[in-house]
Amino acid sequence: MPIFNAKFDYVPVSREFIENYMPPANGAYVKVYLYALSLGYDGLEMSNAEIARVLNLLESDVVNALAFWEKEGVLTVGDDSVTFKGVAPKKTAHKAEPVKEPPKRSSRDITEEMTDNKELAELCTIAQEIFERPLKKREIETLYWFYDELELSPEVITMLLEYCVSKDKRNMNYIEKVAISWHKNGIMTIEAANKFITAEKESGSYLGSMKKLFGFGDRNLTKTEETYLKAWRDDFGMDEEMVSLAYEYCLDAIHNLSFPYIDTIIKRWSELGITTPEAAKKDHEDFKGKKGKKDFDVFDNTKTDYDEIEKIIQDKMK
Repeated sequence: MPIFNAKFDYVPVSREFIENYMPPANGAYVKVYLYALSLGYDGLEMSNAEIARVLNLLESDVVNALAFWEKEGVLTVGDDSVTFKGVAPKKTAHKAEPVKEPPKRSSRDITEEMTDNKELAELCTIAQEIFERPLKKREIETLYWFYDELELSPEVITMLLEYCVSKDKRNMNYIEKVAISWHKNGIMTIEAANKFITAEKESGSYLGSMKKLFGFGDRNLTKTEETYLKAWRDDFGMDEEMVSLAYEYCLDAIHNLSFPYIDTIIKRWSELGITTPEAAKKDHEDFKGKKGKKDFDVFDNTKTDYDEIEKIIQDKMK
């Protein structure tokens, strides 16, 4: 187990080390150097394994780090000790020139390009019609950013603006977030945008109808509720009428709305291949006739605490 020795009365980290030795070094190696230097200051003894544990590294990282710094000439590694030396100036060391960022395009340049480019000029005109007001300078710059950085065509940008305004969202910060989302999700063409908007409208109509059915008024659906509703439609193929019927049976059985309870009904129908209200009603009556209401286990809430199930599901989805 090596003893760390450093003949200093403080923990020295020279400017030379910081400016010329540290930048090209592996980050883990820098951690080992600084920690070992602090051990050397107090003359403490610590194994490579213990250093690795403290620094959350592999022991091999510590060994390699010490070997690296020995090669750099800032310490020597003996059989049972590590001794630090002064940090000598590197022969090739020189202060790096500050990195110069390419000049940003001025608002004037962007405005001129938006005016000179026929497609972009038309985009600005259409955007003003959509917003029903003149565009602000920042809005023009943002539209150009959609075109230049996100690589959205003027046609797709127009669809984006119309989509957001249709949701009564005219704030450019909101529109920018939607644009970034489209870019990340590959909605870069007219076809992809049309498909997305159509799916959103269908989903909005379905979810809106379900909110009305359940008496939710204007409140937003929770994430759990929306997940259930979309699963019933998309995964189990149940339309609004089937969900409405399942809700009716839920109220008959437990006298209140329970998404997990409705889920058991819909899953049963899916397993039996029931996809129409007529078939669902027949199954319901047949089942009741065979077992009687008290033994109607599939739609009976006496054996399962569905409120607790719903709480567990909600907690997991947070």
